[in-house]
Amino acid sequence: MAKLTKTDEFLERLGIEMDHVKAGLMELKAKSRKLKLEARLEYDKGLKSLEKKEGELKVRMGEWSKAGQKAGEDVKQGLERAAKDLKKAVDDAYSRLK
Repeated sequence: MAKLTKTDEFLERLGIEMDHVKAGLMELKAKSRKLKLEARLEYDKGLKSLEKKEGELKVRMGEWSKAGQKAGEDVKQGLERAAKDLKKAVDDAYSRLK
């Protein structure tokens, strides 16, 4: 077997290092896809929770409007607080998407 020149040896070592880099990049891509999936699943979970809260708020608003003046100021304040909290949660979720 012929003896490797310094250039051949250098290129062989560089090739091996590039193989390691390529493997590392493939692993990073796989982790990225996993993170994207986990983030999407977490986002979907949060979105469903916000949609549920929105539905509950609509039901409470309907109940309050049926009760009219009898409902009282405390119920009105509770509805306003719930609406404010829901809006803040939606705004926070939206800002994380940017």
